[in-house]
Amino acid sequence: MNNINDSELKILNASVAQLTHFVTATHQTQNANLLGRNFRMLAAEPAPPGAPSSTDLTNILNNAVQAPGTTSIATAPTTPDTSMYQMLGQVQTLDSYISLLTAFCIYNEHPAPYNIDIPSEASAFARAMAKWRNYVITGGTVKAMAGYLPVGSITAQSYSKDVTSVDLHLEFLTEIFGSFSFPAAAMAQLDSILTNVFAKLKALSISFESETDTLDHFLTYYYFATVQGTGGQGQPPAMYVPKVRTFYLHIDQKTWQASVGKSTVTHFSFNMNYYDMDTTMNPALVGIDMATINSTIQTLSGQSAKEVNKLMNMQAVTADPKKS
Repeated sequence: MNNINDSELKILNASVAQLTHFVTATHQTQNANLLGRNFRMLAAEPAPPGAPSSTDLTNILNNAVQAPGTTSIATAPTTPDTSMYQMLGQVQTLDSYISLLTAFCIYNEHPAPYNIDIPSEASAFARAMAKWRNYVITGGTVKAMAGYLPVGSITAQSYSKDVTSVDLHLEFLTEIFGSFSFPAAAMAQLDSILTNVFAKLKALSISFESETDTLDHFLTYYYFATVQGTGGQGQPPAMYVPKVRTFYLHIDQKTWQASVGKSTVTHFSFNMNYYDMDTTMNPALVGIDMATINSTIQTLSGQSAKEVNKLMNMQAVTADPKKS
């Protein structure tokens, strides 16, 4: 899932060097009052060669809104408690951080802006977003990410079924989210979110540079689970843990072209390979690093984590914590 070639490894090494500079500069800025007067602050020195500007990164994020290669969805429980509100804030900040790190890697791979008005570049951009977000979220660029989101399992899946454009949504949602046992209202919310994502991609009239190219998408779903041994009869009050489930989708291009066709009755084969990764967020570790994460987001983008999150338009679904 995470194998990379030599060219991509060079890109990641450059990203790591640049990010290390920015994170160190942030630490020193935060603790400037503790430094001696004669200490030369790293923040005053130029960033490593090739580092993107805040404008470069923001432009990539703006493109991601128009040509979505990733989607982030978080559950909002019907009656969240104080700890849930705090963890939801961490989720939003962490997702903003991941989005910026993804943009960082995209810039290093492809410094010239993608022109998403060109169908082939739009599909290449979407694939790049999905590929680098997958790498970032599994700790490829910032090793601390593996501590924030320790991986429980990664499962390779394939899905092929004869469908029509009419029932594609239901089949797709059942395949991806069936294990969550969502109520009908939550499934309807998910359907609306993903319909909007696919509508944006359809509007781009995406084309592919080779017959082996796929339409790739990285779906990140944040939700709460009830800690085992709490909340039941004769047990301590319910405690909750934030979970993260990701789906790295590779949709066959013929499937995509058929699914966005004008006919709503023609049957076609929907073919997709995907990786299903299950992780549990470590709120204690994220909380310890929250100030540095926020400051690094501000340094990289010139925006707050909330502004980045608003730009990336994280979606919400109403769903109570999943039972352990």
